[in-house]
Amino acid sequence: MTIPTFIVSDNFPHHQLNTLYKQEYGEVRFVCDLIDTAWWKRPTLIATRNGDILPKFNKRMLLEKRDGSSILIIRRLQSNDTGIYECETMGAIKQYNLTVTGNL
Repeated sequence: MTIPTFIVSDNFPHHQLNTLYKQEYGEVRFVCDLIDTAWWKRPTLIATRNGDILPKFNKRMLLEKRDGSSILIIRRLQSNDTGIYECETMGAIKQYNLTVTGNL
């Protein structure tokens, strides 16, 4: 059984929240249309503004930059990947509330 991805947006100025549900062992792509972003899984920094994934996370995470966007990819999702992810730059924030569910 596949659980669909749901997206709920909360579009305040300079702030956007998206809620996603994904299955374990799948993949998620967080797209941020902000330039020179830092990526966080609060309270932990994942990637710096210059595009480096911190060593602790680079086994399952990848950062792509294309067309003025930053894309954080997490592979082989696990239940402990559940949480709030955000990209931020110069006061603008885009957040993703990720819930990873087990296979039924």
